[in-house]
Amino acid sequence: MIENSSQQGTESMTAESRRLEGPMAMCPMAKMCAGMAQTRFSSVLTTLPGILFIALGVLIVIEPGVLVWLLAAGSVLLGIMLLIGGAFLRKMGGQLRM
Repeated sequence: MIENSSQQGTESMTAESRRLEGPMAMCPMAKMCAGMAQTRFSSVLTTLPGILFIALGVLIVIEPGVLVWLLAAGSVLLGIMLLIGGAFLRKMGGQLRM
């Protein structure tokens, strides 16, 4: 019985390794991410928001009035997005009811 269970473990490992050696050894999303990591543009594109947020934080420390404007702009944009989302849901609901 012990020999049988050890053979089953070996069989499952070989089946697992055979699965990885097939034509799809890496998922498409992983291939895309690996390709993005190799380009220089991707690293700049990911560090740019970090630099902008740091600059914005320094600006808020220097001039706290900027925070009020940012909150107001964010509230207006959020309200617009909610109105657009509600209109979209009404439109989709109307199409489903037909």
